[in-house]
Amino acid sequence: MRGIRLLAGALGIALLGASPAPIVEPPLAGTAWTAADIVKLDRDLESLFEASSALRGAHYGVLAIDTASGAVLYEHGADDEIQPASTLKLLVGSTALERLGPGFRFRTTVSAATGGVVIRAGGDPFLSAADLDEAARAVAAAGIRTLATVAVDASHDDSKPYPDGWTWDDFAEDYAPHVSAIALEENLLHLSVSPGSAAGSAAEVSAASVATVLGPGAPCDARAPATAVLALATTGPGASEDTIDAALDPAGCLAVVGSIPLGHATESLDAAVYDPVFYARTSFAAALRRAGVALPATLDGDDRTGPPDPAAAPLWEHRSPALAAFLGPRFWIPSDNLTGELLLKELGFAATGAAGTTAAGVASEKAWLRSIGVDPATVTLADGCGMSQYDRITPRDLVAILQHDWNGPNRQLVLDSLPVGGARGTIEGIAGTPAAGRVFAKTGSMMHVRGLAGFLATERHGAVTFAFNVDDWNGDYPALASLRAQVLSRIVND
Repeated sequence: MRGIRLLAGALGIALLGASPAPIVEPPLAGTAWTAADIVKLDRDLESLFEASSALRGAHYGVLAIDTASGAVLYEHGADDEIQPASTLKLLVGSTALERLGPGFRFRTTVSAATGGVVIRAGGDPFLSAADLDEAARAVAAAGIRTLATVAVDASHDDSKPYPDGWTWDDFAEDYAPHVSAIALEENLLHLSVSPGSAAGSAAEVSAASVATVLGPGAPCDARAPATAVLALATTGPGASEDTIDAALDPAGCLAVVGSIPLGHATESLDAAVYDPVFYARTSFAAALRRAGVALPATLDGDDRTGPPDPAAAPLWEHRSPALAAFLGPRFWIPSDNLTGELLLKELGFAATGAAGTTAAGVASEKAWLRSIGVDPATVTLADGCGMSQYDRITPRDLVAILQHDWNGPNRQLVLDSLPVGGARGTIEGIAGTPAAGRVFAKTGSMMHVRGLAGFLATERHGAVTFAFNVDDWNGDYPALASLRAQVLSRIVND
């Protein structure tokens, strides 16, 4: 999985190193596709697929339609159920736009409780340490100088930490954090790793948060704080490969593993916390102390919830950016998994009024799909971000979601929120091709899975809506990116 993360980073660096292509938005109308145009397009695309070995042995589905008329321009396996990876984020984002509304904001409060204060979490994936510093100052400004307890109420959502179908060896990684209604710093510990003084020596690991770093040889102690990190990484020779990563120790503790080359610059590493409630509670206690509020040296008990004072207004309230503001820069463009999961649970909360669950969110999505003419029987939904091994959706379903967005009131917001090949985000293989600046689409990348679904701005035919999804694939990544760019460029250039 580290290889996928590094590849994504390299693609982003490559894109930043090139001049971004000018963005050409898909126009509302253009020259109508003739029957002859479609026949020639089909013939040319079939030739591209037949000439390439990029999809040899793979399962793939492609659908491209004229956005204005709905006429099918090309299809192959369009009704096959394919693992979507992050193209599934189109579903939860589009459902949220209609069910929650573009102005929706997550809400977090701090209220007085008997002998202390309680953070009431509302599922905000963007809650930061700076926010808790602000909350602590608000507590101090209210005249509170001593507290006996600090509690976290995460009951807005259920306590299931991971959706079904996530793989256990991802659980230490920054893209697979524990899912909780309290999500401080996206439930990530921010670590730094530096080489030691000589090859073979221990690497130096430090934390920029409340994490406790345990040195080499320290045992994984189940009684240790949930933010303890085992520093197991070593220093490699100067020309060696950098393999620093986060992992779970066999006994269950979070660990920094791998090797960092001698002389290498300090490397930042984000690792998923084991217990988000403990992390938030400990971090808030530290912020309160910085704000001048006295607390016991050790917070006794679990203190996951606390009875609020029903007559007291919140001491502090924080609202996230609106959905319309974070849909692109904080969700679809960086493809943030935690945001997808918390949006899905929020859909469940909004639909039921009870604690948000993945199952209730999926039920809300399926009801929305039915309302736009998609048969829910054609999808298998296990999470909100597409990382579950159980997720399946057809290219035709993805195109239907995009068509609904295009024909509804959120068209411009959706276009502004999608990555644009060669111009915004990291749609690989598009930069420098005729499709650069003209592909507005959500990517999806997992082991053996690649997907892309969105809109094209053609040169003369107006907009095209498409989905290009691949699974059961074990081929060459640059070759597949090149083939996809050729296919999209051929449509754009018609």
